[in-house]
Amino acid sequence: MKTKKQILIFFLLTISIYGHSQQIVFDRGVRVGELTAFPDVSIPTNYYYIPDKIQVATHPDGSLQFSFLRYVRNVESIGTGTISESNDAGGIIHAVVSLAVPAEQIRSAERELQKKVPGAKLMGGVLYKSGKIALISSIIGSDGTLTKKVVGLGSAPVLEGQKAAVSVMLTKQGADILRATFKTPTPDLSFQFEMDSKGYQSPKSCRIEADFEQIYTNRTVEAAIASPVFAAELRDAFEDLSNSGAIKVTQIGEDAELNKMRETAYNQLVNLMFDRVGGQGEQDLNSLRPDQQRSILDRATDLLNHSRQEATQQNERARTENRENATAALSRERVRAITYMDSIYRARGIRLPPSSVQNPPQVEQVPVPSFAITASFVQKKTRRTGKYVVDLNKYTEDQRTFTFSENVGNVMEKCPKCFVDVNIDDPLYKQRDVIVKLVGIATQDFDSYINSIEVVMRKKHENSDITLQSLVIDKVAFNAQANNFKMQYGWKDDSNRAKWLKYDYKTKWTFQGGMTVETDWKQQEFSTISLVPPLVKKDVYVEIDPALIQDKGLRAAEVRLYYKNGENELSKTLSMKSADNILSKSAEIILPQGIDDYTYDVTWFVKGKQPLKTNRIPYNAGTLFLDIIAQ
Repeated sequence: MKTKKQILIFFLLTISIYGHSQQIVFDRGVRVGELTAFPDVSIPTNYYYIPDKIQVATHPDGSLQFSFLRYVRNVESIGTGTISESNDAGGIIHAVVSLAVPAEQIRSAERELQKKVPGAKLMGGVLYKSGKIALISSIIGSDGTLTKKVVGLGSAPVLEGQKAAVSVMLTKQGADILRATFKTPTPDLSFQFEMDSKGYQSPKSCRIEADFEQIYTNRTVEAAIASPVFAAELRDAFEDLSNSGAIKVTQIGEDAELNKMRETAYNQLVNLMFDRVGGQGEQDLNSLRPDQQRSILDRATDLLNHSRQEATQQNERARTENRENATAALSRERVRAITYMDSIYRARGIRLPPSSVQNPPQVEQVPVPSFAITASFVQKKTRRTGKYVVDLNKYTEDQRTFTFSENVGNVMEKCPKCFVDVNIDDPLYKQRDVIVKLVGIATQDFDSYINSIEVVMRKKHENSDITLQSLVIDKVAFNAQANNFKMQYGWKDDSNRAKWLKYDYKTKWTFQGGMTVETDWKQQEFSTISLVPPLVKKDVYVEIDPALIQDKGLRAAEVRLYYKNGENELSKTLSMKSADNILSKSAEIILPQGIDDYTYDVTWFVKGKQPLKTNRIPYNAGTLFLDIIAQ
């Protein structure tokens, strides 16, 4: 049994021999059946066909290697409606495509080739040097109309039978529209290939002259120093240079193929001055021209539209010129004869036979490109100098780009399971934000009786992990966070989503004077922890009846308030003197939440008597009136 290493070596040797044996002549191609074939330079009866049949690749079980996924993620809605639509949605298309010509088409093409060229035979497919694959679809433009656009790019397979993958992200609207077209036999999605192959041009009486110094001053050529440029952009630059005289293409004799010779000249200059960026293992296309804010797909679409418009205008000019030339070629006698014959036939109710009317010859049309994504180039590190002169009166090596496309076809009918709609609201990515807020507390409370609050959160996950978080709130943090604090835990194998919402927390309050209150663990499933202080301030207003001054000779009174927080008892004293004419005061005492009970005693100071102190009196009101000097 052959080892993997032996198979790989055999495969590489086969490609090497096969590649070197191909020396096709581009300008001698013939159309045979569904294929285009080119002869070999050395053996004119050996032909190689262009592998231009695109198809979606298949798995070993015959299913298509294609997927169209529409996704949506739940987002918070705006408004009061109970049903809303998420805009965090879109689509992903992934397709694996291959170049493969059916055997029957090859046999049919060979039979037709042998009729045109006796003894000819097809030796195999042309070996591509590199290539691009694009996905073309329609988008809604600013004017509301659908416009063709390049929506994805990738490297294409270079060998017949090879596979290549291409993916594209779609917007929500784009995914919806494109998905709807897949219900038709011809969806709005096409694979577009642009493949480069090396070959030769037949000897031509043509001379190319180029001034490197002038070429390097061109803006596009100069830009290729720092970042790659498209071949289509270089072509436009060379056209400008040709018009300015920096590049001269001179042909002796007929100039019917001058444009082709000009393309050959451009290719020669590109090979001399630039290095290709691309081919297999090519860098991310989106990194090309990083200095430009517009995406690579937008630039590709611009080139597509420009080339399509240019080709359409050229074809229209050719048709107009053809009609004018054909009309001028008819002699006046011929026109009169046709008119006379037409009048006779019409008088008899018979239309003039078509064969008697001279139609203008058909003009060759310039193919309208499907897309304009060609190779990309950067300047070589070594700059050329002086002038470049080459005589094409020999077989000249050249590179040609072959463009072809194919609609994705009725994939939905062949592979319904290739289309998937998913909600990517995956709990794995979920995280729970626990909001902590203090209720009934203002900044001044940190000055008067609160020092700090510590909050500890504990989440026990189903996989036995424990998430612990804590935060400390003091005056500085309260002001900085505007009373909006947050803790968080994630998803750790918590298959029970309802249980995942539950967590535990406890608090420790520290008050001025050294008092602390620590709570036990509490379980909660709501996302907000509203913390009410366990101890609250209570204002106690104390007032002495002024009549006691005159009737009893009251000189002063000292009122002591007693209050407890747990086991700790605290007190506050209020002193009031008749001489100061202040017989009312208030004090803040700190009591547990929901508790109003406190006690007080009074020490009375009466003229001519010893101070008289009362026993403690329980009380719970916020206002304390003293109008009797109790014994």
